[in-house]
Amino acid sequence: MNATSIASHSLDPATLLSVDNLKVQFGVPRGGFPWSGKATLRAVDGVSFSVRRGETVGLVGESGCGKSTLARAIIGLAPVASGSVRWLDKETVLTGAQRDTSRLRRDVQMIFQDPLASLDPRMTIEQIVSEPLRTHGQDIARADVQRRVLTMLERVGLNAQHLRRYPHEFSGGQCQRVGIARALIGEPQLVICDEPVSALDVSIQAQIVNLLRDLQRELSLSLLFVAHDLAVVKAISHRVLVMYLGRVMEFGDKRDVYGTPRHPYTRALLSAVPVPDPVVERARRHLLLRGEIASPLSPPSGCAFRTRCPDAIEACANEIPQAVTHGASATRVACIRVGDAA
Repeated sequence: MNATSIASHSLDPATLLSVDNLKVQFGVPRGGFPWSGKATLRAVDGVSFSVRRGETVGLVGESGCGKSTLARAIIGLAPVASGSVRWLDKETVLTGAQRDTSRLRRDVQMIFQDPLASLDPRMTIEQIVSEPLRTHGQDIARADVQRRVLTMLERVGLNAQHLRRYPHEFSGGQCQRVGIARALIGEPQLVICDEPVSALDVSIQAQIVNLLRDLQRELSLSLLFVAHDLAVVKAISHRVLVMYLGRVMEFGDKRDVYGTPRHPYTRALLSAVPVPDPVVERARRHLLLRGEIASPLSPPSGCAFRTRCPDAIEACANEIPQAVTHGASATRVACIRVGDAA
């Protein structure tokens, strides 16, 4: 077996973002008293991956697996316990110089999960969308700023009538489109999309996904796309990273992950996706997971998924499996049984 650790990759010229063994931990009170002490919640536990120029990496997993926390940690909005985040081969967030961090925040923008909470209620839509242009010191005339704001609003389905309005005058879906316009107006190289279409109607979801794909082609834009909807992730992503309880379970090309999933958890997620054909759906065999998802305050020993895994053996409790590449496949899988079978 030829196995290569995901954490040992070297940064190539096509790589924009490289995350290596990133850990995010929170102190959680054990009881209701100040002297009760705190337990450690491991929200992200040693995640490694990279995003190349012009590609979309989809990030999927159940609620509470650490997807949004990982996305926020990359841009410094969540505390990082250890690990590194490298942007254009320069380490940022943890030990990078202030100028490097500023460049990361200029080149990397984020679309937040809660559209209304991410918008300042005291600012008009024009002020909100133009804020990145002012914050990052772009010397642009006011007339040009307004023109760029209007052009971007029209691209996300809004118009000039919305310029002077405030966030509370919009629906959740409209607020999300404002957030998307704000993230894209500065022409960043990477956009972190934290559930960007979850608040939108199905027809609007398709419009936003198509918009992101068009902008990706025009601007060589890279996306880190966090979502629960596996169909949306499949439609927009080039590679897919599957997380469970803060750890990487599988990471590879979407054709491999969706076509020939290797990890039992990935197979269970795909099994839960309904097929829009009642005849085919009735004939399918669904992989049902036993038990409940473990608490990140006290994760199982060894493989975090072993308490629900249909293929678990005694050895799964003895060591934490590392995501490695097996054979000729480019997919990295954190499962000792996949390694034994290779």
